[in-house]
Amino acid sequence: RNKIRVNVMNSEKVKELLKKGILPTTEKLSKEIVVVKSKNKDLKSNLKIVKEFHYKPKKVEPKDFTEHYRERYKFMRNVLFSRPEAANTTSIERINAGFSKEEKSIIGMVSDVIRLPTGTLKLTVEDLTGQIDLIISSKNQELIEKAQFLTLDETLIFKGRPAKDVMFVSEIIWPDIPQSPATYSPEEVYAVFSGDIHVGSNNFLPNEFKTFIDWFSGKVGNERQKEIAKKTKYFFIPGDLVDGVGIYPSQEKELIIKDLREQYNELAKYISQIPDDKEIIICPGNHDTCVRLEEPQPQMYEYAEAIAELPNVTMVTNPSYTNIHSQDNYQGQDVLMYHGYSFDQLIDQVDGLRLAGGYEKAEEIHKFLLKRRHLSPTHNLNLTLPMKKDPHTIEKIPDIMVSGHIHKAIIGNYKNTISISGSCWQSTTKFQEKVGHKPDPGMIPILNLKTRKSNMMSFK
Repeated sequence: RNKIRVNVMNSEKVKELLKKGILPTTEKLSKEIVVVKSKNKDLKSNLKIVKEFHYKPKKVEPKDFTEHYRERYKFMRNVLFSRPEAANTTSIERINAGFSKEEKSIIGMVSDVIRLPTGTLKLTVEDLTGQIDLIISSKNQELIEKAQFLTLDETLIFKGRPAKDVMFVSEIIWPDIPQSPATYSPEEVYAVFSGDIHVGSNNFLPNEFKTFIDWFSGKVGNERQKEIAKKTKYFFIPGDLVDGVGIYPSQEKELIIKDLREQYNELAKYISQIPDDKEIIICPGNHDTCVRLEEPQPQMYEYAEAIAELPNVTMVTNPSYTNIHSQDNYQGQDVLMYHGYSFDQLIDQVDGLRLAGGYEKAEEIHKFLLKRRHLSPTHNLNLTLPMKKDPHTIEKIPDIMVSGHIHKAIIGNYKNTISISGSCWQSTTKFQEKVGHKPDPGMIPILNLKTRKSNMMSFK
């Protein structure tokens, strides 16, 4: 990446200038120098791919889904067993076997939720031994409000009093993530997070995006902003690089570039201008039709070759885990990146998320998923391939969780996991106007890995 190519006749002059601390340029030497990079003690990036998810194509059968959900249940059960509330858990089979006056706890996966005319909730949950109906009384208003965040197929601890064929619930416990100690980089270095770019759309914002790209090179901004740009070593793009082709009916009417490869080629012209000391980490989104829509989505290569071949670009799966800036005596920061295609249906189906702000509160969506240790807890939230090891389970607790998709730039923090939603580079579309969704284009979350403090920079 940092190759230096100069004319041999000028090599002594190069050494002389470097000893004096002067950066050689074409003006100081000759026109034969193509590129010369400083050999000073600039910060160096360190990127590692921690975990990706690869699906081997096969004929899908019903048993694959059964195994998928059984294995997910086992993982969640093991997570819940580590909680103190799981001390007296028993199986549904034993609950159904006989009446007990004592409170019991079960670990069950939610298969149905029905709100009765009285306001009481009737849940059906199951484990590997059977299923049972649970009752949450409308008189327990605190628990009813908590139950507004329930979603199908999630696994929880239910505590309550068993009766004949039912159990009256007194408490609900989610798997959740533990409060983890924060880790801090020994040096001031930054990570920045974009969102959906949508090159090819007639709503793409080329001037604003070009200003952002110029900022990386120190061409725009005040002195402090230029210093941050210089110390930025990691740039995450969580999908929807282009608008794609055939994503929705009559999309061609809203495209200024109608060829998929040309969309990626156009974006490559922008990204290639980012200095190659910045690591660019990219996963696909639902508009990136160069890969399948079903998750996990593979790395983007075909059609996006012009981007994938750039020396500082790393393509990863959706979802994926990477680690940034580890070094001696510092473990770095683990980053969970997920485009966020499950968010639409999640907001539509979960009353609590809509009441908490829906699309305007991405940090609440992240908190919701972290508490469930799963990126897509309900079966119909998106198209998911039935892998034995569920790629959406949050097995490793991330230091940073980043997503895109909803076109809102928000920074949050839940139990020391920094939550980041990327913005977009597309103005409001007709569809977004129709549904009342208000994007927030040109806003870039910036994270200081040394202080773990973040702020937002506007390029609107």
